[in-house]
Amino acid sequence: MAPQRSYAQSEVGQQLYAVLESIKKPEALWDKLATGNYDWLGVRRNGRYVVGRPRLSPIRPDDDTPPDDKQHRHRIECLGPLQRRPRWETFATADEARDAFQRVVAGDPVTPLQNSGVWKVRLVLDGEPVEDLLVVRALPRLI
Repeated sequence: MAPQRSYAQSEVGQQLYAVLESIKKPEALWDKLATGNYDWLGVRRNGRYVVGRPRLSPIRPDDDTPPDDKQHRHRIECLGPLQRRPRWETFATADEARDAFQRVVAGDPVTPLQNSGVWKVRLVLDGEPVEDLLVVRALPRLI
């Protein structure tokens, strides 16, 4: 039987992923990650996303409750590829929510998304979805 691959059992020089792939389009990156079979490893200098298979990082359970459209009328929602329910942040006014959404889309580090990842981000104003975008926030290109 082949040895199990994991971060806990890694040795210097050991290749942890049996398969490495590179992907150009953010939508294709989302689709690969949403299968649950891939880890996102980074971005190459040419802008292509690198994923590895089989997935080694744990899948965290969803713990967020869905927002109440009447109580949280202005918000942004962030859904990861393996999440069933989005994380969300509420705002007092529609303008504050729109400004926060624009900062997320622009890659501003002072937003609800403070790490690298891939999210479907939704702007909700007056309890109604207004805009949906796929946002890829990558660490600096190291590969």
